[in-house]
Amino acid sequence: MEEKYGGDVLAGPGGGGGGLGPVDVPSARLTKYIVLLCFTKFLKAVGLFESYDLLKAVHIVQFIFILKLGTALFMVLFQKPFSSGKTITKHQINGSLKILGRKEFKDKLNDPRKLVRN
Repeated sequence: MEEKYGGDVLAGPGGGGGGLGPVDVPSARLTKYIVLLCFTKFLKAVGLFESYDLLKAVHIVQFIFILKLGTALFMVLFQKPFSSGKTITKHQINGSLKILGRKEFKDKLNDPRKLVRN
């Protein structure tokens, strides 16, 4: 009886080859991704270093606002949300403004202190 877990794995069943072996990987694509990974890791390290110095001079709320604003700008540049998709019509804008106006009016009626301007 043949051993279940013995023998040369690379030779395959029966010792004739054709089993497991090295896998060919396109090295150009892999190298490009490794370089990109190293570059992003470097940028992350620089960002952490700079943010530590910036937090010494700026309040945390201002820092988070700057961080969110910067990331939002990058996302707008990469995703281009204003040049794709359906455009908003003037009718939709007017309807939204009417709903907003009704909500504000209803809030002011519920709280009479908001009706009086100081």
